[in-house]
Amino acid sequence: MKTAQVHYSGRLNVERGEHPKELYAHQNEAIKALNQINQAPFEGLLVLPTGGSKTLTAVHWLLRNFINNKKKVLWIAHRHELLDQALETVSLSTYSSLLSNVSEFKYRIISGHPKHGRPVHIEPSDDIIIASKDSLNGGLDHLLNNWVRYLPEVLLVIDEAHHATAKTYRKLINAVKDEMKRQGHENGFKMLGLTATPFRTDESEKGLLKLIFPSDIIFSEHLRNLINKGILAEPVFENLETKIAIKKKLTARDIKNIEDFDKLPKDIAEEIAKSYERNGIIVSHYIKNREKYKPLLIFAIDIIHAIALNKLFKDKGINSDFIVSSLKDVNTGATVSAKENSEKIKKFRNGELEVLINVEMLTEGTDLPNVQTVFLTRPTASTTLMTQMIGRALRGQRAGGTEKAYVVSFIDDWEDKINWVNPEKLHFEDNAEFIEKDIPSNNRTAKLISIEMIEEFARIMDDSIDTTGLEALEFLKRVPIGIYRFCILEVAKESEAFEPIPRNYEVLLYDDTEEAYDNFVNDLEIIFKGIDLKDREILTEKELEYLFQTTKQIYFPNCQTLLGYRDEDVENILHFYAQKQAKPEFLAFSERRKCDLSIVARHIYDNDLGVKAKSDYIDSLWNDQKSFWQVLFSYNQLYFIKQLDIEINKIAYPGIYGNVSASIPTVIPDTVPIEKLTLYEIKERDILEYIKIKKAVFAKYTDIRGFITCAITRFKSQMRRDFQIDHITPMSQGGLTVLSNLQVLSRKAHQDKTRIENTKQ
Repeated sequence: MKTAQVHYSGRLNVERGEHPKELYAHQNEAIKALNQINQAPFEGLLVLPTGGSKTLTAVHWLLRNFINNKKKVLWIAHRHELLDQALETVSLSTYSSLLSNVSEFKYRIISGHPKHGRPVHIEPSDDIIIASKDSLNGGLDHLLNNWVRYLPEVLLVIDEAHHATAKTYRKLINAVKDEMKRQGHENGFKMLGLTATPFRTDESEKGLLKLIFPSDIIFSEHLRNLINKGILAEPVFENLETKIAIKKKLTARDIKNIEDFDKLPKDIAEEIAKSYERNGIIVSHYIKNREKYKPLLIFAIDIIHAIALNKLFKDKGINSDFIVSSLKDVNTGATVSAKENSEKIKKFRNGELEVLINVEMLTEGTDLPNVQTVFLTRPTASTTLMTQMIGRALRGQRAGGTEKAYVVSFIDDWEDKINWVNPEKLHFEDNAEFIEKDIPSNNRTAKLISIEMIEEFARIMDDSIDTTGLEALEFLKRVPIGIYRFCILEVAKESEAFEPIPRNYEVLLYDDTEEAYDNFVNDLEIIFKGIDLKDREILTEKELEYLFQTTKQIYFPNCQTLLGYRDEDVENILHFYAQKQAKPEFLAFSERRKCDLSIVARHIYDNDLGVKAKSDYIDSLWNDQKSFWQVLFSYNQLYFIKQLDIEINKIAYPGIYGNVSASIPTVIPDTVPIEKLTLYEIKERDILEYIKIKKAVFAKYTDIRGFITCAITRFKSQMRRDFQIDHITPMSQGGLTVLSNLQVLSRKAHQDKTRIENTKQ
């Protein structure tokens, strides 16, 4: 019988000696905490920021405490790259210093990817199974009957554990726990979640995560601590707009393929790679900042791009070279060997090369502690790839790296909407829990808002687009009151592996849309009763269309007049709820009123500031560390000045923008208790107080079954959009906006009450 070797399963032989990588103090502290909790069953989280070596720490611990004691491990992730990374870490850690009781152990890696095995291949003798959660869910019987049923004890490791609130994760976890219980080994189940972001979600999902990991956080370390200790470098993100327009019109399939497979169409990749102007910008930018940036690692688009860049660097006298995963010499047909690549990497590490250009290499595994700067000259739609590229520069001084690391993105003008990964945003969000103490929450919210608003500013600055109507709006009306932020695991349908990709989404809320979205989000549970989702977390096209049309008809009937409304925002929230049964997190921008540019414009106009005085005043505002201007305008002063000029013109030329008067007398407002304001006025001034009041009023009139009751008619419904908050004693009669004077009425009861009150007047 013919046989063949496969790499998705096999045996790992234990090498004699010490593990070559010495752990840092925070990793040893994490292992101590894990040893302590391991004395009994546990289900908890190990929380380390990006670059903090979560995988290595967990592997060290589980090899010594489980594999070494002939206990089994099931490692779950949602992407095959994460599975490969876990197996690589395990295979590079099989030393007798961790594994003194065994000489070998058996591994198996399972996913939908062609190079991995399938659940049907699982054998009772497997010591560690590294698998995608979707593949295991598809072959759950094989996992339970061929493996779990024979185990007195098992460690379940969940990588990227903040995704574990999804239904498919919960189904898998519960299936393993239930089988262990059925076999009489309930106390043999232990679970460790690995994440950099345990609580980037809202209160409702935090509660769900706590239910999944009741032991809570076993150990955590802050990003800032690792930077302060010199283990990680301080990342400095810089963007350079190339002004290079990608002229080819992309089809919907092109866009989907880019986002699903992270591959540019060949003709576009060639256009970018061969652009002499673009390549010149990259090389010139390095030369201008040579002392700051060197040594430099470049991620190029393809082989053509790497060769072109290398020639330009050499022409400028820069000692550079390139490495690629495969390349044939056009003259001889010989392939560049792995040995040649290794020699070039060694030269770069030793300082003999100043610039190293690479294609599809150096994203993981290779140790390059001397990298000062990373140039991202290729866009990517893959968060995994972007994290790996950023990670090449984040080795701190104690780890043989640098104090600061520069991550420079070269941004082209794509007319089509591509969901490119923003490196700063990715790093910012992935470590949100850890930088929370260092960056005020309003700055973080403003930063997320600015990334979305910058598109609006770009449209205004584009003379080919008529944005007069948008410009005529009060500036503050165009500043969101807050933002819904959430992550969806999306399946790339054309992918061979049929694997979900985590994508982050933000939905901006404005004055006009806040109430509609608030009702919609609070009624999600009721809306979803219209379909039978069961254990699934992916909506069919028919289900999505039904939910979307129902939502639009009930909550957004006049959507075409609502500022910032987008169909895809509603659809994304529906997708999120299908996966999590939780409301998306809402981040309120409570300092919004400090971002009223019209007040700045009025000061400049009324004081008739000259060119120099105006310039100095604008610079002082821009550089004021207590203001939000830089954050809100994405650190682009040109956008700030452009918007300010528009606001000044609205005062100087009111007829153009539909304003009545250019002259407003000085007003000194009174100060009154907040309870004397209407709910709308409170929302304008303090969105957090507004949300607090609204929640309290609805809670007062909601029973344990979730039914809201009208205070007058006793009409009941579970849908918040059927009700309005009403003042028991009208404000016109001295009533205050306090909980004791607020009630919930059905919309009809509210109309009737208002009509009667107006009749009395």
